[in-house]
Amino acid sequence: MQKILIIHSEEGNIEEIARGIAEGARKNGHQVDILSTRDRGRVVSFFPYDLILVGSPTRGIFKGKIGKDLPPYLRECKRTAGKTAMAFVTPRFFATTTALKKVMAELEKLGCFVKNFASLKNRGEAVRFGEKL
Repeated sequence: MQKILIIHSEEGNIEEIARGIAEGARKNGHQVDILSTRDRGRVVSFFPYDLILVGSPTRGIFKGKIGKDLPPYLRECKRTAGKTAMAFVTPRFFATTTALKKVMAELEKLGCFVKNFASLKNRGEAVRFGEKL
């Protein structure tokens, strides 16, 4: 059993994807906490977690922007160095890969080791992804 933290942007439909991942992970007995960037001001420590997942909607068609609220939220997190992390985004035309790279880069700035990433279209895909954690 792992203790997993899922952080998601409040933009787009990424909350539904985050809840799907949590559902799938819980099926395998993992303990999952979900936080939204709207929970700003709350001190978040990565220390008690075995795995961190961070998600954002993909913005734009070509440039792959991520939710504006995500980078400032992540900068406020504590005890991030050395943590295993994954990135996930919702797909959008040609911008998906760039958006994934941007979420991964934000995690790497914190000293996290990004071991996996995914582009998830809907809750069903998210549940299946969560079951593999």
